Amino acid sequence: MSTYLEERIIFAERFQARTLDFRGRIAFARYDECEFVKCTILIDDQTENLAFTHCSFEDCNISELSSDNDRAVLSLDNIFKLPIEARTADLTKRLTEALSAKN
Repeated sequence: MSTYLEERIIFAERFQARTLDFRGRIAFARYDECEFVKCTILIDDQTENLAFTHCSFEDCNISELSSDNDRAVLSLDNIFKLPIEARTADLTKRLTEALSAKN
């Protein structure tokens, strides 16, 4: 009996309000140019064979992903956007500071 390992490549898909749990497993998955909005991404030290390339993470539970060659975890050219409330607060603060500096 042989073991068949399948690698999944997910390309240009949008994930909205989903939980992706990769903890403690070998994922054999690659996400290319995907968009994650309000998602929960769960990764731990036992997660292996997982890649995120050119993806966008908006209002998710993570603000960065680090590559780890030993576990074959790849993170390349991803974008992490803060929640809209945090971005709005930051914009308001910068506008207030700019207007104050002008006077």
